[in-house]
Amino acid sequence: MDLDDLRSRYGERFDETVARAILADEGSMPLTGIPDYLGMRFTDVGPGWCVCEVDLRPELLNPAGVVHGAVVASLIDHTLGTTVIPLIPMGSWPATLEFKLNYLAPAREGRLSAHGEVRTLTARTAVVAVECVNQDRTVAVALGTIAITPPRAVAAAPAS
Repeated sequence: MDLDDLRSRYGERFDETVARAILADEGSMPLTGIPDYLGMRFTDVGPGWCVCEVDLRPELLNPAGVVHGAVVASLIDHTLGTTVIPLIPMGSWPATLEFKLNYLAPAREGRLSAHGEVRTLTARTAVVAVECVNQDRTVAVALGTIAITPPRAVAAAPAS
């Protein structure tokens, strides 16, 4: 799928303010936990796509010098949900239901980039494809299903 096609399909739903917050790596959407430890950063976000990257430090490699599969899976999982965040109503939350991951080649050093693209989007679910590239080589592909939890209504405080 090309970016113009994604823009035409999802441009009206795209929230530029949310995309800028994702790209800022701080403020309203800071990274925590595993994404923070791995050093994930978003380098591009648009209507129906995003790119997330990790620099492959020595502690992320196994003794053979290959990135651990859990690093790839974590990058994909984080990219799956974030790809849909600028497209869903404010206050909604994307949660990964499942993804199928194919490891195609070893990632060894340098940068690992995950390119996410929305394939379908409804009010309750999204299907997102992710391709991981290392040194200009596709090293993994995944297809995942995201549940979209709508915003919860905030109960009004009882009148006194």
